[in-house]
Amino acid sequence: MDWRITDPAHLLGALRVSLCEGGRFLVGRMAPNGPILQQRNVSFVHKASWGMHAAGVDHQTIARLLDWAQNEALRENGDFYFPEEGPEYKDLQRVYRPLNFCKVAAWIDHPLVRQSQVVDRILQYQHEPSGGVFHYIGDDPKRPDWPAAIGTLNTTFFGHLMIALQMRDRAIAVGDWVVRWVEANRPHIAQGRMVTQMTPGGELVTDVAPGEKIFKLLDTQSPKQEFWNVGTAMAYLAVLYDVMRSRWDKPEERARPYLDAARTLLDFEATMPLDTYLWPSKCKVGWGAGELLRVLVQYDPADEETMEKAYRVAERVAAFTFLDNQLPSGGWPWMHYPLDERIPEMAFGYKPLKHTVAVPPWPIDDSRTIFLSSEEITGEFLGEMKSIEQGVAAWLAKT
Repeated sequence: MDWRITDPAHLLGALRVSLCEGGRFLVGRMAPNGPILQQRNVSFVHKASWGMHAAGVDHQTIARLLDWAQNEALRENGDFYFPEEGPEYKDLQRVYRPLNFCKVAAWIDHPLVRQSQVVDRILQYQHEPSGGVFHYIGDDPKRPDWPAAIGTLNTTFFGHLMIALQMRDRAIAVGDWVVRWVEANRPHIAQGRMVTQMTPGGELVTDVAPGEKIFKLLDTQSPKQEFWNVGTAMAYLAVLYDVMRSRWDKPEERARPYLDAARTLLDFEATMPLDTYLWPSKCKVGWGAGELLRVLVQYDPADEETMEKAYRVAERVAAFTFLDNQLPSGGWPWMHYPLDERIPEMAFGYKPLKHTVAVPPWPIDDSRTIFLSSEEITGEFLGEMKSIEQGVAAWLAKT
């Protein structure tokens, strides 16, 4: 990865056009013209709210999504879901979805995130001894059912919400968990792979049964994987470093491990082949590279080599994962997210050819996948694209 594909100023302009187009798409998919605020599935609002915020949609419109979640999907135990949703939505993503829209609620000062019922329930998902965050703990707050493993996704998204809520100790505990995860993976990184889960006790989960590789291992060869593990961790580490330095008045030596771990993840990502950037799950890598680029410009502008590397990763996500795949509508294609690497849906390709996508735009019966709608994919891509836009803009301003 020793050359640029795009001119940074050209890329920045294209990203800004894309953000506007995506924001218009999401607003146009609100009821009665689309499923947002209409279909009883929290997945139609959790990332759409993030994408709308990134695209500059007015806060009153975003508040309508948050009002809907609060009025329609909030359950008595403080979780958000509809009883008729499948387990792949209401259980596998139980805390993940509210972590998305609650951080937006905090950003725009929506009353949803000031409810103790909501916040107290979310806090219960953090494993306080380690700082990691479980994805699902059952339905009864008085009798939580603790899973056997913790991953980067819910942990880092929890951290972003803690930063938004100014819950410093919990946010720092998340950062420390991520650093320990990176450090535990160093022997594996040296061999071109990473283990994605840890036990609550801090041991990497290395027991991989057939079909589990997709969510337990990551390597630098396979073109279709959960690449987001690297991206979401890199993004959180960079943001936490920035917040500790700029807002929480923490000494540089206390925050330095987060930036060092983010650099380690960037080095690992820089060894990835180009075809890995054609898989939608690369999206969070752009988020991580964009945030790291922005933070390096502010705090370590002399490290030109790492900034150049961060730009090259960010531009590959921006060009190949985002810009090349945006449809004329302003949205992005839906996805059949695989839960097993052995299934036939792994052969699906999501790159539009002449504005067409050769993948069913609806859920597949009896499939080991989670159907992610165009509205959900678009919301996520816009949120992550905004970080690339900010990182590239900061870098250009420096030069």
